[in-house]
Amino acid sequence: MSFSWHSEVFFDELDLNGNLHNARYAVHVERAQSALFEQLGKSWRSFADRDADLHYAVRELHVEFLAAMTAPGPMRVELVGQRIGTTSAVYGFTCADPKAGTVFARGYRAIVKVDRDTGRPAPWSDWYREVFASLSEGGERV
Repeated sequence: MSFSWHSEVFFDELDLNGNLHNARYAVHVERAQSALFEQLGKSWRSFADRDADLHYAVRELHVEFLAAMTAPGPMRVELVGQRIGTTSAVYGFTCADPKAGTVFARGYRAIVKVDRDTGRPAPWSDWYREVFASLSEGGERV
């Protein structure tokens, strides 16, 4: 199973060539991950209210650009769990046209859970591991 989110691309996100600016893909992937947690009942209104599993830092972001998105409108962002460790998790993603299916970009995003008091890496909860497993398609456990 994976998680799919339609993220709206706006005119001001296009570069001088009329393409979605490369840096904006990371924002749309982040929005999809936030939407996933909101759908799972982990929304929050202030930083202090965030679930402990939502305290994480992005460790790595890899994006491969495959086709240009050339107009405002919806973009489908699909997330899949790839690997989970004690304190880290890697999500694969694709960003595509929801109608034509053209894949604009794909890649992965590695995050590390951090303890809200110490800022040091912290282990994922059982809840998070269950959610991650539901998003994995043959994902590797490390």
